[in-house]
Amino acid sequence: MNLFKKNNTRSLSLSKGLVAATMSSALMLAACGDDSSSSSANDNGSSSGDKYLLSFMMEASQFVGTASLSDNQAKVVEDFIEAPNAGGVAYFNGSVYVLATDDAMNSTLSRYELDKDGNMPAKASATAKFQGARAIMMKFVDENKMYVEQSMGDAITALDPTTLKTTATIDLSEYIDEESGALTSVPGSAVIRDGKMFLTLSQFVDFNKFIAGPRASVVIIDVKTDKVEKAIFSDKVAAVGGMDDMNNTMSFVDEKGDIYFYSNASYCYVEGYKEGWIRIKKGETEFDKDWIFRMHDAEYDGKKTNENNLMVGGTYMGDGKFMGFFGSFADPSNFNNYEWQFVVVDVYKKTVEKVDLSPTIPWFAPSIHLDADGKSVLLGHADKKGGAIYRYDIASGKVAKEMDVTTGTAYYIVPMVD
Repeated sequence: MNLFKKNNTRSLSLSKGLVAATMSSALMLAACGDDSSSSSANDNGSSSGDKYLLSFMMEASQFVGTASLSDNQAKVVEDFIEAPNAGGVAYFNGSVYVLATDDAMNSTLSRYELDKDGNMPAKASATAKFQGARAIMMKFVDENKMYVEQSMGDAITALDPTTLKTTATIDLSEYIDEESGALTSVPGSAVIRDGKMFLTLSQFVDFNKFIAGPRASVVIIDVKTDKVEKAIFSDKVAAVGGMDDMNNTMSFVDEKGDIYFYSNASYCYVEGYKEGWIRIKKGETEFDKDWIFRMHDAEYDGKKTNENNLMVGGTYMGDGKFMGFFGSFADPSNFNNYEWQFVVVDVYKKTVEKVDLSPTIPWFAPSIHLDADGKSVLLGHADKKGGAIYRYDIASGKVAKEMDVTTGTAYYIVPMVD
């Protein structure tokens, strides 16, 4: 196993992310150091005894396994399994699911059934293949059904979560937004409410530059029948969701039953594309025509206006608050500057606030997960001092270190709860 050693720097070939799908970039990994704004988790009573599903990115791979956040990261990762870094990692009903894509866009879904101690076996209990579809997103309905989204196949596939046998395939090709010049539908972020899945479609109009469509597009699917009920559109923002939002968090349902969708307007590369949050209110199946939240207009870091945009990834924390990534790809040739900031977005108050961590690189979005008790958020971080996993306490807004990361980079941090 080719693992990173402390104080080494290596080049990572990253295929994660909408923009990174077309290029590689060098991610510098250094020895771990304390962030001056954070304290030890053990000093403030944060729990670190339970196991989590973790993955760490190293070169063109991610290493996946289960461990406690109090474990020695460099040691436990030696027993993790290796998978391509272009792929999703999830926990559901006592099993770990790894959905990964190779360079030819062929994808493999593997299910690893955990033992009574929460350990992950070396070999998968079941597998499924998706040829040439770039399938890296999963959505679980219940113990009898899950979906795999074929982002380059204009389809989503329903499977049995235990056997991984296909039970239905939903063709999305008839919902390609040809009126906007789309070449393919590209399913992305999804939420389920009242037995219906609201699935965003990125509607690619330019493969060379990976530009999504100029307007929001969502299909509504009955999860019992696997039938598309209708497609809806909005010109308030560009394409919502993300083609590889592997946490399914550019869309979320709040406590009121309202669904929120975010558009980063293809990272604001295209003149005229509009970013922002839009919503579908409880009981409705059309976009709310009277509500919009453009983060570019929100006060951030003392400024009334800004040109930053939220990256794919994050988690809904409740009470209208969403933790995500804020930054800019103003220089698209360099994706490794420590310029991105963890933020809390309040869609009710229409505000954006910094989290008390130093700026970091833009590849930690998959690490952001709400913990099992709903009181804190786990996230990966690195700066020039090194890397670590941190816990953000929602009530206090304080950040505490949970685990030093000296081998690779924290990629997924998933609570193992049903």
